[in-house]
Amino acid sequence: MKRIVLLATLFVLASTTSASAQNFSVSGPGGTIPDYTSYCGPWNTQPDWPILTSDVTVPADVLSITSVTLTGLIHETRSDLQIYLTSPSGARYNVIVRPGFTNTFCDGDLGGFDSGDYVIVESGGGNLEQGTSNIQGGTYDQYLHTGTNGEWTSTSYPINNDPLNSISGPAGTWTLSIVDWFNPDNGLIAGSLGAWTLSGINLGGSLPPVVICEPNEDGVMPCPCGNPPVGPNRGCNNSALTGGASLNASGVASVSADTLVFTTSGELPTALSIVLQGNEQLPTGATFGDGVRCVGENLKRLYIKTAVGGSIIAPSGSDPSVSVRSAALGSPIVGGVERRYQVFYRDPAFYACPSPGGSRFNITDGLRVPWIN
Repeated sequence: MKRIVLLATLFVLASTTSASAQNFSVSGPGGTIPDYTSYCGPWNTQPDWPILTSDVTVPADVLSITSVTLTGLIHETRSDLQIYLTSPSGARYNVIVRPGFTNTFCDGDLGGFDSGDYVIVESGGGNLEQGTSNIQGGTYDQYLHTGTNGEWTSTSYPINNDPLNSISGPAGTWTLSIVDWFNPDNGLIAGSLGAWTLSGINLGGSLPPVVICEPNEDGVMPCPCGNPPVGPNRGCNNSALTGGASLNASGVASVSADTLVFTTSGELPTALSIVLQGNEQLPTGATFGDGVRCVGENLKRLYIKTAVGGSIIAPSGSDPSVSVRSAALGSPIVGGVERRYQVFYRDPAFYACPSPGGSRFNITDGLRVPWIN
């Protein structure tokens, strides 16, 4: 079984605009939609009466919003409701702005929202402004009231009238707000929202590396000379009887912001060590000194280090980054590819495999690293 290297405190997810994109969908709770507390609210000013708010957490930077789903929404009059999003940075974006409202009277002449699920998209859905009858759940276009009486134009409490697909913002807490601007509906139908869902495209970030080349696991051959590791995430045992050397990674495997760093543990105290990179993985591995090598195709020796206390760090000091070093060796890395890594190290004792079978060196387990732009 392949085990993902859980380095939550080490392998930081990328948050640059060059990271790979992926779809997201997060849901939050609903609640009662409070009516305006007097008769009708002063339009185009910040609400100073109770409104419904609900939060969701988006784990990565948002590139665009594809839909806002209002589950179980019910309200007497559509023209009373304004619904908007607030990003973690405080920017506000209208989703629905009082369809049917004419800015000449607090109430409008439209029907309400029946209790249903309303999926609000930028385009391709129905029109929220369509007469005095209640509308059923379904897919409807975002309604911004742009260019007509009722458009949101406040400068003291700005809310952007941007199309959904152009809304972006940072990872974190996104808030849905529902404002009721007219009181007389109170008691006719209690306005409420069951739940809501924010869907869109965000930065997937870099994925954590995956451990590979564990001897006698997942079809990989056993250690060649009866020197198995003492546990997971290790190569074959060595003459210092450390139980096998491990390879780990920290940083971000991003070509445009490369901070990837490899560390080993369990080598011999001062072993000469070489970081290997390969494009592909040998499914069953191959005997390599006292260990098993799985990195293959277009092998590159990225760094040569001397262990301190059985450990190396690479790159370090003035070393070029992994992606820069790989490109200098004639193997440029681009976003979307994977590379495999292992570190082989000197083990001068004739420990497991006798000469000339390739003894006097050993190798760590490996990592499969997905790269992003």
